[in-house]
Amino acid sequence: MTHDSFEAEIFVRLRVPGFHHWPGAPESRSYLAASHRHLFHLAVSMPVRHSDREVEFHDLMDEVRLLFPDGLDHGATSCEVMAGRIAAALNAKYARPVTVEVSEDGEAGARVSVGQ
Repeated sequence: MTHDSFEAEIFVRLRVPGFHHWPGAPESRSYLAASHRHLFHLAVSMPVRHSDREVEFHDLMDEVRLLFPDGLDHGATSCEVMAGRIAAALNAKYARPVTVEVSEDGEAGARVSVGQ
């Protein structure tokens, strides 16, 4: 296989501890209004144009870690907004479509695609 005769998508996955809260939580979910910890699960994927590490996995992982550092208090930011910010930054850097998933403890979250 030559490195320009196929379509491929690379991905990285990581888990990052952090905090957030939802000030507008309804009474039935009032516990979410207070700051609480999650082990956020992130998955980032993007297409590549050839098979010779056009975007190196570890470089992409490092970039995501810079955009989503350990232990950060994200305030009232939702998973949707977190994913969108990361996707927009990576789309600007790599000039290609990017999909980012951010979930709370790997159970529930959001997936955002930019540049599709």
